[in-house]
Amino acid sequence: MRRKSSKRKPRKRSKGKGNHAYEIATPSVKLSPRPLIGLWQVRGGTVLSVLLLAALGLLIGQFFTTYRFYVYETEVQGNQFVDRDEIYDASGLHEMSIFWIKPRQVEAAIANLPGIKEVKVICWLPNRVKIEVVEGRTQIIWQRGETRYGVDDQGTILPLEGESEGLRPEAQPEGMLLIQDLTTGPLEVGDRIDPEAVRSALDLRRLLPETVVFQYSEDEGLSFHQGGCPIYLGVSDMVEKVAILDALLQDLASEGIKPQFVDLRFKESPFYRQ
Repeated sequence: MRRKSSKRKPRKRSKGKGNHAYEIATPSVKLSPRPLIGLWQVRGGTVLSVLLLAALGLLIGQFFTTYRFYVYETEVQGNQFVDRDEIYDASGLHEMSIFWIKPRQVEAAIANLPGIKEVKVICWLPNRVKIEVVEGRTQIIWQRGETRYGVDDQGTILPLEGESEGLRPEAQPEGMLLIQDLTTGPLEVGDRIDPEAVRSALDLRRLLPETVVFQYSEDEGLSFHQGGCPIYLGVSDMVEKVAILDALLQDLASEGIKPQFVDLRFKESPFYRQ
């Protein structure tokens, strides 16, 4: 038997002995600068914010520490009797930062001064402040002892123009009501008379225009003389008391009675003595 010869296919040799060629599949990668730019923007924005905040803090610090924003003097207008320095001291503005000033509080503090009726405070940068005041006006001449003073509608004792220590007894402005205070002891500018007594006196000026002089004491209130007869009115309710007085005097006159005095301090129980 013969062996069948196996035929083998000859192997193909690669050309170029010792040279091997490899092909490697790699993905296509494109590098972008955007992430780096974004990172820089984030960090740069934070740094910029910090710098701006620091600058703002420095600026605010300058506002509150620089002397240019602190008040060392003010402009005062409208005062005639109340001293400018007294108004400035009452304001509490000395060496205060313009940023801490509350005009309404300053106005309230100045309004507490005797003789001050209205106040307006105006502020400007860097440290300017103007104080405008309206002083009380004399409504009544008030005499105690030998000296006369002015009294405003709130009962505050005021100096009279031209007389720093009071008005001479022989001098009285025309048409001004005079109250002769029987209380002992001196008065000073800034003292306060009972406001109810002042309001009552102003009512009497309107109700009894022909009577220009009244007396006042703490016990009897306001009183005046009519036909030589003392009439005691006390204080308050002057409209009713004057109406009662007119009716009572008419009744007494019709009966031919001349009273020694009439007491209307208590309007519910008017009293007179023959």
